Amino acid sequence: MRIMVAEYAVGTGGDKGVSLLREGKAMLTTLRSGFERLDHEVVYPVAVRDFEAAVDKLSKESDAGIVIAPDEKLCELTEVVESNTVNLGCPSECVKICADKIQTTKILAEKGIPVPGIVSEEEMRRDDTWKRVFVKKPRYGCGSENVFILNGKGNREDISFDDNHIVTEFIQGEDISSSVIAEDSFALPLTINKQFIRMEQERLIYEGGLVPYLIERNAERKIMSISKKVVAMLDCKGYVGIDFVLGDDGTAYVVDVNPRPTTSIVGIARVLNYEVADLILRAKFGTLPREEEIKTEGCFTLKLTKTFLEKEKGLNE
Repeated sequence: MRIMVAEYAVGTGGDKGVSLLREGKAMLTTLRSGFERLDHEVVYPVAVRDFEAAVDKLSKESDAGIVIAPDEKLCELTEVVESNTVNLGCPSECVKICADKIQTTKILAEKGIPVPGIVSEEEMRRDDTWKRVFVKKPRYGCGSENVFILNGKGNREDISFDDNHIVTEFIQGEDISSSVIAEDSFALPLTINKQFIRMEQERLIYEGGLVPYLIERNAERKIMSISKKVVAMLDCKGYVGIDFVLGDDGTAYVVDVNPRPTTSIVGIARVLNYEVADLILRAKFGTLPREEEIKTEGCFTLKLTKTFLEKEKGLNE
């Protein structure tokens, strides 16, 4: 089978920054290598002028395809794939919902899923809230990109509210994620992962992660249960990454739903007893293994450094 893997940062030449290019190269290499080990041919765009046109052309020439792209572009690109070949990722309608953090937060909250509360401008500017901490992030955006902590009166007086951002409560706790593969009627949890996030002034910076991350058994069951519910509510398919904050009070809050492969897939591919690329194909064309069949061996630490980037060879060959 000929499979297109279209990763946006690599495909556009990394115009969004070095960090995103490192993540993109790592994810593309992981998926390409996995599909090739299964004897499939893999094609992908590299540093093209018109990424959407490249996706259109390559998907027409492929038996299946998957796109990794920023939230605000992923839906449109997924629609291109769906019109030309078999989409191995989430359906475009699911992508559209997940890309909108306000809509996703409201849907999950209405269904009883713990999420950080959305904060209005009026609430944030009240005199009795100056000691509270809030988070401001783009309504449409990837991971920790352009996420800011609003702490105290000084750095929030000049904050402007608009339809392109969301402000929520800040949840004190651990930054973790879950990785899930979903088919039509079944969601298969793979791992729980630790996210390395540091604060630079008021900005949050993603620096990598640990796969898998071992947590207390009850917390693990809770996170996996919530993950399966979220996937079903939003009609996710294929690989899905869900970002959580495991609060100091033991509550697992969903902070983001990523309807596409995430950076954690790089580590998962190295510790899982199944080929991740095979699971993605089985979610579309076959049957996923039972949950108790999924095992991990060892752990993998991903650090988004120049050294790591240099180790990811062959993308321009």
